[in-house]
Amino acid sequence: MEQIRIGKTLVDYHLVYSSRQKTIELVIDLDSGFTVKAPAGISKEDVAVNLQRKASWIITNLDKMNEVIRNETRKEFVSGEKFLYKGKHYRLKVIQVNEQIVSSLAFTHSKFIAHVPANLPEFDYPRIIQPLFIDFYHEKAEKILNQRARKYLVYFEAKPSLIKVQSLKNKWGNCSKTNQLRFNWRVVMAKMSVIDYVVVHELCHTKHKDHSRAFWNEVQKILPDYEGRKEWLRINGDLLKI
Repeated sequence: MEQIRIGKTLVDYHLVYSSRQKTIELVIDLDSGFTVKAPAGISKEDVAVNLQRKASWIITNLDKMNEVIRNETRKEFVSGEKFLYKGKHYRLKVIQVNEQIVSSLAFTHSKFIAHVPANLPEFDYPRIIQPLFIDFYHEKAEKILNQRARKYLVYFEAKPSLIKVQSLKNKWGNCSKTNQLRFNWRVVMAKMSVIDYVVVHELCHTKHKDHSRAFWNEVQKILPDYEGRKEWLRINGDLLKI
């Protein structure tokens, strides 16, 4: 994954080289995000120069794509809808089984599969399937956030007195005066680099309870590129919901 700074925004893109490509082609879509197709042999520096020339087009079309995604956030929980997990979109497949089945949700690393009773009307899917997704995200967030916290604890002498995943209004994480860390389960929908930023952010609050220069210096020591991750979350945070 490559990055380019356009104004104050860091833009991620996939750079694909092809001997059949004669010119640089820009592709933006919901499935693969932003892809740059370039002729074989062209340098990354020349690609970056070309992207800066087309900065306005890139930002405009990324905004359009994000607007489409925002419009999709009111889910109907029907087959074909896409749901975020660790920064990627996965389709949902709903399978009606029999009237006695207990509804369930599984993730197969390529899609989500929900099993529901055969007599469940489609308009009632959100009532049954949405809580299954919330349980899935909550369970995965518990595992992933604890794993990532353990990875970064080597940078800290004081250890958190608690690490807990829960629903947090308008916050991705919180560090109490007694170093209890709480994380919003929705962050597990973001890509791993952003999850790591949220974890490191709250761990740094075990040293600095405010957002002083000393705090941000601490974050930067661990994540030198934290500003790009922070910016991604600011721009895309409202997409991380169901």
